[in-house]
Amino acid sequence: MTHSLLTLQTKEELLSGALQLPTKKASDRYPVVLFVHGFVGSKVGEHRLFVKASRFFAEQGYASFRFDFSGCGESSGDYRNLTLSKQLDELFAIIQYIKDQPYVDPDNITLVGHSLGGAVSALTAEKADIKSLILWSAVAEPYEDIVQITGKAAVNTAKKEGVYDYHGFEISHSFFQDLRKHHPLQAISTFQGDVLIIHASEDEDVPVKHAEAYAKSTTRPGIPHYIHHANHTFASTSWENLLFEKTNDWLKDRASSFIINSHSPA
Repeated sequence: MTHSLLTLQTKEELLSGALQLPTKKASDRYPVVLFVHGFVGSKVGEHRLFVKASRFFAEQGYASFRFDFSGCGESSGDYRNLTLSKQLDELFAIIQYIKDQPYVDPDNITLVGHSLGGAVSALTAEKADIKSLILWSAVAEPYEDIVQITGKAAVNTAKKEGVYDYHGFEISHSFFQDLRKHHPLQAISTFQGDVLIIHASEDEDVPVKHAEAYAKSTTRPGIPHYIHHANHTFASTSWENLLFEKTNDWLKDRASSFIINSHSPA
């Protein structure tokens, strides 16, 4: 497999990205798995979750792409200028860039969003004409979930002083206010693509009940999957492996169904 780093220009920022390609002929058009990180995260992920996920899915024949939102990782910008609305614009720009690449099957892009990245993905999928969405311990109520992580004092401090210092990330009053505008459960209720929902059963940051809420809100309600005993970031090798395997099994089932349907008589 091949690995390359690249920088993408959006309207306001330079976003750092990483592309992993499987070992195939250069003329192949690959299905793509696009990873979307969460709150104060990066394309590397806690305990290198996204790096390991990218390698895993490249071995399964997928092109995998991960990137840093502005103010995160190696991208330009400051976190104090970031809002969820801005992340939506950045993710949409990333998707359009990927669809334009000659090595990509533009009709076979899967968004994989973790935590707040799950909410961003759910809010973007329909608009970006994505057919496949995977949520890993996804935020469902952006304002309530993030405030649960930062504490209510953070909101009061940001309102009074303009920003709140959260572990070295300056979170603005605008960031908190903007969270209130977005409703991923409502957005996913109109999404016509396929959805896989996986949640850590011992998630300490995002309520486990959100998995059921997402499952009930989809156009084809299903049953969420759980990684038993896992925490929010799936921080053990066994939990990671289960997460990747459940995700890959679902993708293989979806691919088989797609092939059958595409060859069915009209």
